[in-house]
Amino acid sequence: MLRGIRTLLSVSIALLLIAGNALADELIMKDGSRLLGEVVKRENSTLEFKTSYAGVIKVKWAEVSELNADKPMQLMLDDESTRTAQQIKNTEDGIYLDDDIEPDLSEPSLAQSELAFINPDPWRTGEGHKLSGHINFALEKERGNTDTDEIDIDGDLTWRYRHDRFRMFGELERDHNNNKKSKDKWKLSNSYDHFFTKKWYAGAFLGFEHDQFADLNLRTIVGPKTGYQWFEGREMNLSTEIGPMYTDEDFDTDEDNDYIALGWAIDFDRFLFEEFMQFYHRQTGLWSMDDTGNLVWNTWTGLRFPLALGFVASTEMQVEYDSGAAQNKDEVDTTYTLKLGYMW
Repeated sequence: MLRGIRTLLSVSIALLLIAGNALADELIMKDGSRLLGEVVKRENSTLEFKTSYAGVIKVKWAEVSELNADKPMQLMLDDESTRTAQQIKNTEDGIYLDDDIEPDLSEPSLAQSELAFINPDPWRTGEGHKLSGHINFALEKERGNTDTDEIDIDGDLTWRYRHDRFRMFGELERDHNNNKKSKDKWKLSNSYDHFFTKKWYAGAFLGFEHDQFADLNLRTIVGPKTGYQWFEGREMNLSTEIGPMYTDEDFDTDEDNDYIALGWAIDFDRFLFEEFMQFYHRQTGLWSMDDTGNLVWNTWTGLRFPLALGFVASTEMQVEYDSGAAQNKDEVDTTYTLKLGYMW
């Protein structure tokens, strides 16, 4: 009887292993290698495939030969329509799906350029939204011959819907030296974008700036804009935008000023060395239409190093240029910062 129980257990375990393999998705590479696991998604030119022994691995789509899934995969096409497939064969001639899987028997189901995503994030198909952002801190406390306290906080949030996007950015710098305030400045910007094509968008911008030691009580910036999203994804993002901005400057001692400016913005980031670090560059500018010698230009350039559990370390150079700065105030302000933050 004991032998019978052992036999039954052996058969049961074998059946479970077979069933586990049968339920696994299959990835076949063009070099003939074969992996079992789960298709996560394909975005841009990269396929993410989850295995039990190595977690999520990333492979170039050009190196993929076939995908055979246990459950239908959702495909999003370049025209934003969707369809499903359980089998995909990737060839130089095009992409074959399900019943058209044999290249010699039919024309490709899709051209390579038609397939935008496999298992796209829900927000891309109009289901919900994606929330992403960063928050960073840089703190310094020194006691001795000089008592110094410095605090720098900055962060950004992005709510991304299928055709709409809301973005916020803010930063605060406040320093004390021997119990006397030596720096008090902050910025806050809000942006709304509506995508009327995959790349082109239009929207509105509202921003505020304060810098006590540059004599700037408040700068208010508001206006419409249009932009182009060159790249959008985890690996790389690049957007450029431009528009007329009404700018009102309230100074503590100098004469107040208001004008129409040509405003622009550049926002770029890219992971390097398989996500070992992320390079980023953000730039905003205002060029007065009334006085072309009046230019306000800000840049943030740096490197982020992912640590663990979403935490990141960053090094950044910030340059602020204001040709219309108050009298006896520097036109250029350059800051170098080391930060610890969180990214999601």
